[in-house]
Amino acid sequence: MGDSFVVSLCISGSDVTRISIGNAQSRGAREYQEDNFGYTPLNKVDSNGFVAVVADGMGGLAAGDKVSAYVVSSMLGMRDLISGSDVADRFRQTVSQLNYEVVRGGTGGGCTLAAVYCRSDGIYWCSVGDSRIYLYRSGMVFQLSQDGDYQNQLLDDVIAERLSFEDMIENPKKDSLVHYIGSKNEPIPDVNIHPLVPSAGDKLLICSDGVYNALSDEEMSLALAYPAQQAADAIAGAIINKNYTNQDNNTMIVLEFI
Repeated sequence: MGDSFVVSLCISGSDVTRISIGNAQSRGAREYQEDNFGYTPLNKVDSNGFVAVVADGMGGLAAGDKVSAYVVSSMLGMRDLISGSDVADRFRQTVSQLNYEVVRGGTGGGCTLAAVYCRSDGIYWCSVGDSRIYLYRSGMVFQLSQDGDYQNQLLDDVIAERLSFEDMIENPKKDSLVHYIGSKNEPIPDVNIHPLVPSAGDKLLICSDGVYNALSDEEMSLALAYPAQQAADAIAGAIINKNYTNQDNNTMIVLEFI
């Protein structure tokens, strides 16, 4: 447990003037910790805004922990390159470059990614794979990012009536990742074009799949009712209390808009 860190950031069209930051991480029942996370150093937050990142090294691939650490470091450095440019395009370019570098590195490693960039015009996000970004508002959580898994491709077939919903649910490969950093195929990140303008009291949960696979939306909502660091500690505690024998690495950053 620890204290929240607070940065000053005024967002246009909003009553927000500060962001409180909490975080927590656990290895779970796994032998190694392959998740990594980070955010802009507090003494470097300026008009270029603030970045927070979670990356989940893929356990089925070699060197997942090293890849996730590299991706977090690179994404944090992206803040200084954005300036007035199109954020969605910059996210796409950065993901493409990171994927190229990871594949070229030859380790066979990979990771998923969830990143949030907050600046004066609002919040932008980028996700690759199944690390997620949630919005907590008015006592409820809403998933902002879209998973880069096979189920979302199958869902398109369901909507087009080429596949039944039951067949989609029963497909054994539905949870396999289609997009991740380290893929031989170009990953397509989920990004928002128009910034989300938060209200005071909103929170963002940026997390690896070890969080939401362990807890229901209702359980996450109850924990997110607390201030940022207490919320992160409450989520981590709730996961520990589940005592799952196969609990995955779990990592979270909570941003509270004040």
